[in-house]
Amino acid sequence: MDTWLMAAWLPTAVGLFAGVLSTWSFVPQLTKIWREGDTGAISLRTFALRAFGSALWAIYGFGIGSVPVMIFSALNFVLCATILMLKVRDSRTPQPA
Repeated sequence: MDTWLMAAWLPTAVGLFAGVLSTWSFVPQLTKIWREGDTGAISLRTFALRAFGSALWAIYGFGIGSVPVMIFSALNFVLCATILMLKVRDSRTPQPA
């Protein structure tokens, strides 16, 4: 295999694999929150910063033309924003005494 060809696809493959892993890491948390409705252990500030950071990474990925960065940053933003919305919704619901 040509060294140039390997050099061209390897960073993209690593980026795609890293994106899958980092995005998948939010799925168990979101699933648990969705099923149980308990967001008590979730930090509102952390997920707000994480969502904002993911949005900035998506913009950066678009700016440099990196498909893995664009795709997975956007997906991470959606997952973080969903967790954030569930946290805000849960904080407005009166808790039983």
